Amino acid sequence: MRIFGSPAGQLLLQLPTLMVLVTGLVLALVHRRLPRTGRGLLLGGVALLLLALLLNVAWVLTITHAYRTWNGTEALRFGMAVGALQLLLHPAGLALIIAAALTGRRVPSPDAPPYPTGWPAPAGAPPPPPAAVIPPQPTERP
Repeated sequence: MRIFGSPAGQLLLQLPTLMVLVTGLVLALVHRRLPRTGRGLLLGGVALLLLALLLNVAWVLTITHAYRTWNGTEALRFGMAVGALQLLLHPAGLALIIAAALTGRRVPSPDAPPYPTGWPAPAGAPPPPPAAVIPPQPTERP
């Protein structure tokens, strides 16, 4: 249990979050099916969360040194500044990711069929609206 109190233990606890954020960053860069706006919001959100995580890791690595060499008040002020910065970065990153999830969704037009054309309708779906029917034309002129 003592390992989780050390900086190495704290880094070990942050490793899964770091892996998820790096994977999200790579997928946001590679996944081209996302709309441009949504991809930009996703990249920004993941980047902010990654920055907050790296700031936290840097603070965890320096906290023991800071309390040994600085005055207790100075270390407390610096820790509060780091905490305030994380308090801004984390919600901003999450807000950008949520905005990316909601951006780029197209609302189907009212006259569009409820399912893609060319594919069979799902079971129980209403039949598609009839196509425009051209009445038969006489073949002979009077």
